[in-house]
Amino acid sequence: MRDDELLGVIRDTPWIAELLARFDFDTGRVENGPPEPVRLPNGAPLEMVAGDASGGALLLAGTGDRRPVVYAGSEGQGGLVAAGLRDALALVVGLPSIHDALGVPVGEDGGRKLRAWLAEADDEIREDLPDLDADRARLRAALDLPEADGLLEALHAAAADEAYRPVSDRGDRYESML
Repeated sequence: MRDDELLGVIRDTPWIAELLARFDFDTGRVENGPPEPVRLPNGAPLEMVAGDASGGALLLAGTGDRRPVVYAGSEGQGGLVAAGLRDALALVVGLPSIHDALGVPVGEDGGRKLRAWLAEADDEIREDLPDLDADRARLRAALDLPEADGLLEALHAAAADEAYRPVSDRGDRYESML
């Protein structure tokens, strides 16, 4: 499914849009736009598709059927999240947060420390959201999403890609999310 078709499913299916908003992919925040006007260093177009609770924006970059997803945070951090919308959604749905997943390096231990950190964060979330795992499974099935665990290394590599670091209208490059 192309990114635009996937977005159509989200927008046309209220329960999916509502549940994704709980996972910090809120399509209703698009009308407010990103925290400030941003562009990519190469001038590729950006289209905001969702916002998060901290005021950040998830944006599709470029044109085509599968477009890279870039994050522009309200605190001046940003960068590439995934090569396409499906992988970005898998990360948003399957992780406590993208920020948590980038807070600990994948490391030479094969990501064991990072995965333990994420499991601990999930346990804390389950205290307030006991249906977390069922909600994740429901969204994965409805949107045909892969498991997030298999995308952690790709997330770290993507976040390090300077070509997708947003630049403000003032010419200030956003800081790395790593």
